[in-house]
Amino acid sequence: MSKIAIVLPSLVAGGTERVAVELANHAVNNSVEVVLIVMYNKPVYYKLNDKVKLIEPPKGIRKRLGAYLYVPYLIYFIRSNIKKTNPDAVFSMGYILFTIISMLDLKNRLIISWRGSPLRSRFGKNFLLNKLYNLLHQLFSTRVNGIIAQTKESIKYRKVKYNCKTIVIPNFVRKLDIDSSENKGKYVLNVGRCISDKAQHFLLKAFANADNKGWKLLIVGDGPLKSELENLAVKLNIGDKVEFLGYKKNVDYYYSKASVFAFTSINEGFPNALLEAMASRIAVISFDCMAGPSDIIVDGVNGFLVDVGDLEEYSKKLSVLMKDSALREKFQDNATSVNKTHNLSHIAGRYLDFILT
Repeated sequence: MSKIAIVLPSLVAGGTERVAVELANHAVNNSVEVVLIVMYNKPVYYKLNDKVKLIEPPKGIRKRLGAYLYVPYLIYFIRSNIKKTNPDAVFSMGYILFTIISMLDLKNRLIISWRGSPLRSRFGKNFLLNKLYNLLHQLFSTRVNGIIAQTKESIKYRKVKYNCKTIVIPNFVRKLDIDSSENKGKYVLNVGRCISDKAQHFLLKAFANADNKGWKLLIVGDGPLKSELENLAVKLNIGDKVEFLGYKKNVDYYYSKASVFAFTSINEGFPNALLEAMASRIAVISFDCMAGPSDIIVDGVNGFLVDVGDLEEYSKKLSVLMKDSALREKFQDNATSVNKTHNLSHIAGRYLDFILT
């Protein structure tokens, strides 16, 4: 039986974590042994199959060691558990440099996958730390046996730094609980944290400028900019037309009732919410950000793509979607093809084939 180890920071709620758990669950159900090694002992949000072996650091050890001493401990922790479990391949999905360093002289196959935008700097605007981080990646690049990128744009950036096998494998659509009896209402939906990368301020302005008579804008998500966005809605005189719903576990309920999904992210790794909206038979409009939307939206066929920051064009296209029911239905019907192209069995199978061969 083949064995893989999946290494990532934690299993809290998030896109990377969900992919890791779904991949692990799929693998053990298909005769692959899976070890999940996490770097931080935090609550596990997603349901793990009992056959998956979860390895976590002892509770409280990061606090006892402090931030700086925890780094060498993590490298030791990852290394010792890889040696102990001896998988055929290791799949690193976050804080990748720790895993690379921990495996420098080990013989196990190493596959890495960045989950964020290729334009995002690991240490923000700290030039020296980013320079050191990139230098270490280049220095140890020969240890990497393969790279999985989520989008075609992302792979361009990764190939520059690594001379190894590469492949583009998108995320899969999770199993959605869509109520088909729910009538699609006059709702424009946005799902995402209220942070700068999601750029919902563009959406509020576009909705305010669009012909929105009879429509409501629903924003599902929490975050540090939520209050600021609420104030902006009032300032734009659309406070009564916008509902800030905060974080919702039952997000599928809103996918069931929305007719339009409006996405304004300016940075993405892979837009899970956009994919889920399309799978839920919603007409979509998105900024053509780096990276992701152009991998799943064909402009004018199953949605609209608009240049990032082009507020005037976004408002026009959003107005068209809200007014033209025939166009909405065309986009909705065409969007659901992602249920076949991005289904779990197909995508997870591609992951496992690449990781193990």
